[in-house]
Amino acid sequence: MSDSYLIRRVREDDLPLLACWRRQDHVCRWWGSPDVEPEAEKLREGRVAMWIAADTERPLAFIQDYAVANWSPHHFDYLPNGSRGMDVYIGEEGALGRGHGARIVRQHVDCLFSLSVPAVGIDPHPDNERARKSFARAGFVVSGEPLVTRWGQAILMHRFA
Repeated sequence: MSDSYLIRRVREDDLPLLACWRRQDHVCRWWGSPDVEPEAEKLREGRVAMWIAADTERPLAFIQDYAVANWSPHHFDYLPNGSRGMDVYIGEEGALGRGHGARIVRQHVDCLFSLSVPAVGIDPHPDNERARKSFARAGFVVSGEPLVTRWGQAILMHRFA
């Protein structure tokens, strides 16, 4: 089990892998249809930084982070100026339930903090108990009651540098 992951930018040649992951039942359940916010569009548009997290054997997960201010009004507008929002999923079904999510999220957020990001917000669906527990293990705390955002139902969680 890895304590450190290779986290690198998504490239054009990663799009087939991401499309495959987006069709997985465990991803579709929380991210919706692969046609919703397709990664190819986000890669071209550039407002979202997209990442692949891999262990020594294979790619495991997708991460995206973005400047909250670029999406205002946003439910994370309460975070300090310069904060980032983040979304993540484990793409490889066999990697679920092994602690990768919390460790990948912690590593990526620590990297963002090293770049002077003051806080990171993450917004899992209120019913996604696995994600909520994983994010809590990565140092995130719940900031309030569940709410409906323009992207759907969420429970807001944040971590400060």
